[in-house]
Amino acid sequence: MNRAFAALMSAPFVRAAATRRALALVLVGAGGFLLTLVPLLRGYVYDQVVRAPLDRSSVTRMYAKSATFFDPATQRTRTGPIVLTRTVTGDAKAGDDDRAVWIEFSSLTTLEGDRIGYHERRVAFDRRTGAIVNCCGEYVDGDTSARQAGLAFRWPLGAQERDYEFYDVEARRALPVTFDGTQTLNGTLTYRYTQRTPPVKIEDVAAPLPGRLLGLPGRRDVPVTRWARTERTIWVEPVSGVPVKTEERLRHTFRTADGVDRLVALRADLLTPAEELAGNLAEAGAYSSWTMWIRTVLPIAGVALGAALAGAGILLLRRSAPAQDEEQVPGHHLADAR
Repeated sequence: MNRAFAALMSAPFVRAAATRRALALVLVGAGGFLLTLVPLLRGYVYDQVVRAPLDRSSVTRMYAKSATFFDPATQRTRTGPIVLTRTVTGDAKAGDDDRAVWIEFSSLTTLEGDRIGYHERRVAFDRRTGAIVNCCGEYVDGDTSARQAGLAFRWPLGAQERDYEFYDVEARRALPVTFDGTQTLNGTLTYRYTQRTPPVKIEDVAAPLPGRLLGLPGRRDVPVTRWARTERTIWVEPVSGVPVKTEERLRHTFRTADGVDRLVALRADLLTPAEELAGNLAEAGAYSSWTMWIRTVLPIAGVALGAALAGAGILLLRRSAPAQDEEQVPGHHLADAR
């Protein structure tokens, strides 16, 4: 009778100890899972979430308040404001996990819509590094043999304070873009990069120009070529790699066969306006927020919570083990031992 009663009394304690042990194991397992998840957040999850989108639809503009350009319709040099409009669309079907394919249309016009220049290109690039990839039917101004290289639309995620190469459409090649310091724009730290392209011939002008326009009196029509060079400054938000502001100083001239620049074809200092800067900073901020959460906030929280859960589970195991051993020995056995 006494043994049966003692066994009956000890059963709830055994069940409680078993429950504590099961809970402890769950806590340790959950803590270990969170600690294992942290490297995945900083590596795999970050790479899958933070990258350039496949689908893209954007229109950006740069303005020059006072530009000088040659008007072939009137055979005169004009002065006035101009705008460079860049339209970018993404070919989502041509992209994949690693690369995106974007098509860019760049149109330089007067404010009235008279076209001064135009470029079109299709570019495939790495969604994380921004580096151009030669594939997927790329072209520059209809030339499918053009091989693009360097950076096109984005800097790498986590851009560094070093030089890169940036593709210039007019030169048809990648040229160095040099790190030129840091600058805070609207409260956001940016890296500033500069590029100076050498003079490059961009076309043989179809119609000869009057000699008087070129400073060559006595010559009626003179064949010329058009040459271009650009001084480019790009401000990049380094965490996201998103360019937020650009300044381009375009210098085009008409050159005669003797290699002398005779007439200004285009002189314009184009700059990203304030409203475009604000929108670009907002886009960069979204990428930066994702980066901060995935690479900093969530890993720290995961380590803290995982360590706390694992520690609580281990402590509970240590506390429950002696009590369980003691409770599983009925009191009358102890009495018999004496």
